[in-house]
Amino acid sequence: MSNQFPNIEHLLADPVFEEIKSLGLIDELALRNYYIKSEYKKLRKTQTQINSLFTLSEKYHLSFDAIHTIVFRQRKQKSIFLG
Repeated sequence: MSNQFPNIEHLLADPVFEEIKSLGLIDELALRNYYIKSEYKKLRKTQTQINSLFTLSEKYHLSFDAIHTIVFRQRKQKSIFLG
């Protein structure tokens, strides 16, 4: 997991993003996981690891283990084949 998460808010506000999303070309699970990892980094500045994980678990209605997996397990990149 990288130490720095780029700010993607400007991309999400772009009308083109909504069009791409409506075509099913956005991996919404990966986007959600990105937000979870980003929030975890912010929470760790003020909370313990376990409290940060529980906070995210409650916020996203996911189990503690699911949040732990999202934050700490490396996800393989999906390749896009347009052939």
